[in-house]
Amino acid sequence: MSASAERSTFSARVPSLERFRLALEENAAEALRQGGTTLLALPAPVAPIETLLSGSDRDALAWAAPSGFELSVLGAAELVEASGATRFREVAERGQAILGRVRTLGLLGATAFAPRLFGGFSFAARAPSSALWRPFGEARFVLPELAYAVDGGEARLIVTIAADGLARVAAREALFDAAVRSFQALERGLEVGPAAASAQAPRSERPAAEWAALVDAISAEIREGSLEKVVLARRVVVELGRAPDPALVLARLRQQAPECTRFLVRAAGTTFLGATPELLARKRGATLETEAVAGSMSALDREGGTRLLESGKDRAEHAFVVREIVRALSPLSSNVEHGERPELYELRHVLHLRSRIRATLRGSPHLLHVVEQLHPTPAVGGVPTARALEWIGSHEPDERGWYAGPIGWFDAAGDGEFAVALRSGVLEGNRAHLYVGAGIVDRSSPAAEFTETRWKLAALLGALGVRE
Repeated sequence: MSASAERSTFSARVPSLERFRLALEENAAEALRQGGTTLLALPAPVAPIETLLSGSDRDALAWAAPSGFELSVLGAAELVEASGATRFREVAERGQAILGRVRTLGLLGATAFAPRLFGGFSFAARAPSSALWRPFGEARFVLPELAYAVDGGEARLIVTIAADGLARVAAREALFDAAVRSFQALERGLEVGPAAASAQAPRSERPAAEWAALVDAISAEIREGSLEKVVLARRVVVELGRAPDPALVLARLRQQAPECTRFLVRAAGTTFLGATPELLARKRGATLETEAVAGSMSALDREGGTRLLESGKDRAEHAFVVREIVRALSPLSSNVEHGERPELYELRHVLHLRSRIRATLRGSPHLLHVVEQLHPTPAVGGVPTARALEWIGSHEPDERGWYAGPIGWFDAAGDGEFAVALRSGVLEGNRAHLYVGAGIVDRSSPAAEFTETRWKLAALLGALGVRE
């Protein structure tokens, strides 16, 4: 069956609003009698996942992978936060305890939704030093209170019935009303037009001379032999005419970066979002998939792909990443495979070198254990890792926060998917803080690396309606 026919078949099964609410209330009552936590999945209209988020200022989350699974979230039935060196282990242990006691139920023909926790980690295991990043902490994962998932042509509205949190009638009615409003919004859909272009949006960033000095300092250490590579990040602050709707920005990123994984996390009114080209880890049982993405060229360059594949500098930078990922996976795996040569990875605005890496894991490690071993890869940190991170911590002038950190989800089996939160930014009122980086290796030019970061900002600027 074709995708369009599959969608049409499913759409025909979407219930009336009255039937939707009745099924929700009846099954919620039974779930409350049983106690604990139950995820109720109901058929819903097929619409952009951002529809659930548009116009809301509640804490929210969204995940949309090129592989097809997309989800948006409002509110948290359960929240897991952690900090410090043990944050990956704490999230895994506490998350498994939560997921292990969740029941699932599909109503009105909908497939039950397997419980998962969604969230991410800051780049570094330290408490945020700036007010901008404070709402997100060092690790934040949620079991959705209200979620909308689209997968394989099937659209479901998921409502979490947590007996402890819904003891009061008013709390139950508020959740039911929110679910009904969401159902109605999904029926209307979301109109996603292009952002109004503004060439006059004021921007501020650190002087180009400061960037050049940092690149030169890294290059000096590379020549001395203490470093092989450091990924240097920069921040660009854009003043917009008015505060954008984060849901529309995320929806426009689908148009600007269709090959990428799009993500959004909103906490205490501040939104972190982006569209990343880089998979960190995808685990299904003993099979783990990851990739090395390093080496860049403008997609506007007609000969850029050929030059990138033949570039000694870019291939050497790419080789660092492949080597270190294989090194990190080897103690966990019985087998690690990757191609002999990188492939050309073509995005709308940028070309990259990419090597797909596949490993067979020994035993059944939790995905977060693998993520902890991989993060940060040399694509966002450097080589050697410890020295590169030390350099970044002592020299980069702007706090990275969640930029370049792991973001994604895991389930009760310890499987799931994480991406690297690149090409991203924080929306704070009418101000957008955009983050981007470039890998500095032997023969790196400050001007060329600065230009590379401009290519990488293009998708997010386009989604905000800001001309480069």
